[in-house]
Amino acid sequence: MKDDDFAKGSVKPPEEVIQLDAGEEVPVLSPAERKELQRSSKGKGKGRKGGGKGSKKGKGKGKGEPQAKPDEGLVARVAKYARPTKGTPEELKVKHDRKRKGQAKLNQRLDREAAFRAAKAEVLQTAEPGLIETEEAEDTTRLTQKDILDSAGVGVARKYFSFDLPYGPYNCSLTRNGAHLLVGGRKGHVAFMHLDSMKIFTELHVKETVRAVQTLHNENLFAVAQKKYTYIYDNQGTELHCIKQQRFPALLDFLPYHFLLVSSGERSEICWRDITHGTQVAEHRTHLGATTCMRQNPKNAVMHLGHNQGLVTLWTPSVKEPVVKISCHNSKVTALAVHGNYMVTAGAEAKWKVWDLRTYNMLHCYGRKYGHAVNSIDVSMTGMVAMSCGGFLDVFKDVFSTARPSKPYIKEQYRGLQIESLRFRPFEDVCCVGHSGGFSSLIVPGAGKANFDSFEANPFETKKQRQEREVQSLLDKLQPDSIMLDPDRIGEINQEVAKAYNQKGKEEEEKEAEEAKKATKKMRGKNKVGNRMKRKALKKGAEQRQKTKDRLAQGGGEDDDDDDDEDDDDEDEDAAGEAAGEGTRLERQPAPPGVGAALSRFYGKRRRKT
Repeated sequence: MKDDDFAKGSVKPPEEVIQLDAGEEVPVLSPAERKELQRSSKGKGKGRKGGGKGSKKGKGKGKGEPQAKPDEGLVARVAKYARPTKGTPEELKVKHDRKRKGQAKLNQRLDREAAFRAAKAEVLQTAEPGLIETEEAEDTTRLTQKDILDSAGVGVARKYFSFDLPYGPYNCSLTRNGAHLLVGGRKGHVAFMHLDSMKIFTELHVKETVRAVQTLHNENLFAVAQKKYTYIYDNQGTELHCIKQQRFPALLDFLPYHFLLVSSGERSEICWRDITHGTQVAEHRTHLGATTCMRQNPKNAVMHLGHNQGLVTLWTPSVKEPVVKISCHNSKVTALAVHGNYMVTAGAEAKWKVWDLRTYNMLHCYGRKYGHAVNSIDVSMTGMVAMSCGGFLDVFKDVFSTARPSKPYIKEQYRGLQIESLRFRPFEDVCCVGHSGGFSSLIVPGAGKANFDSFEANPFETKKQRQEREVQSLLDKLQPDSIMLDPDRIGEINQEVAKAYNQKGKEEEEKEAEEAKKATKKMRGKNKVGNRMKRKALKKGAEQRQKTKDRLAQGGGEDDDDDDDEDDDDEDEDAAGEAAGEGTRLERQPAPPGVGAALSRFYGKRRRKT
């Protein structure tokens, strides 16, 4: 088909598709360089006369061929999305298993392709997180929420709210996409609302103490830890379940990829419950008293628990003991939060510290400032740390990337109130604050992630998209055994197990070969083939005779008259032997009637005295 055959407005199909590997560099040429490259390519090839070394027959290069400019940030972006591996398929030592080796190669190639596509798709992510821009002499800590709202646009100003309610202090919990907020007052008030439209889905009074609230996989279900049991409600406020296996729960959390509701409380226990079928997956005793705080690590779904002894323990459902135990403070741990490879903890001695979970060493330590212990900590998607001390709230920036921030990024004071909980809203520059006088929001520029993955969490999802995502997440549900400290081990080959398996197979093969080995023919000696076979036959016959005698001795020997006759002969011989031992001489006894002529020669034997 020629170009003239295409109708006006139609699209010509691509003639060639070029695929690049993750390690290759993408050339970027200007129009002038592209023309120069086309001009120089005419003098390159066999039998062409042109400038440079290609003037004679053979291969040659033309003059002035421009060098391709690589994309400097491509390799760095690919490394950001690449999955860490501990070796290539050639280093995995799976030479004897071609299928397993091929599968490992395929998995690594798919991982590289996925990382490369994600890096190339960053071109479409045009949004960037914003920060407060001030003059050199101006300090951001002096800015109040009124100053920020006056400088921000209308869309940001709509995200600010404040509710004054007498049922506090309030605990806050948000859905994964950040579109819905769940609050629970200590005096029994529970409310569930949409943050963009400020529409209240449900509001109820449970008429008993509310210790904690937690949203589940979407906005249709949420859990409330009340005075004695944990209850599950829908978005209309209808009670669906009452979990009575664990009493007096005080802390709740939810693992979205495993569909596990985690609870802990005053009885020094931690429980994992699968909400898809309602069964309890695991329950472990901490033996460290009541749990003071609990948060999950989103990277590996390991639960971090704080205790009165100043310890932080890490728990998984498959291990009955804490996988890691860290001594963080001299007094009880009042709050903690986890962000990637870092953990932030606060103690009753009014100090908060930053820990590296790769080495379990302390990075920073901040001392007393307000004369009050930190009672709540949260970390945003961009790594900002918010903490509350009584009625003061501080937000720190670049805590994990710089040496040690000297001052906060934003400060706010709630006069006459006690802050109970802090939660950053995903994908938004908003922090939800629950305090003794109700709950409100705090505008924190740069706290939210600018770009989101709609397949992971979509803040603007419709009802149909929510239903499809729920079904897909159930199909992709992970097993509780996959929770471990190093999730990168999943899918890799355990060298010790593979070595033991190969060694066992080798030993079995050697044993089978030894058994199947044919005997060599020898001409002399007792180890000749005939003699060995004869000894084996004699041994086998002796064993069979012994088994027959044992069976007859147990009462099952009336089948053969010959065996009975032999037993009688033995008794006569014994009697004769005893009489001979006494010095008497026995005369020949006639054979009893019924004995054949073949056996009559055995009767009446005479024994001589020795």
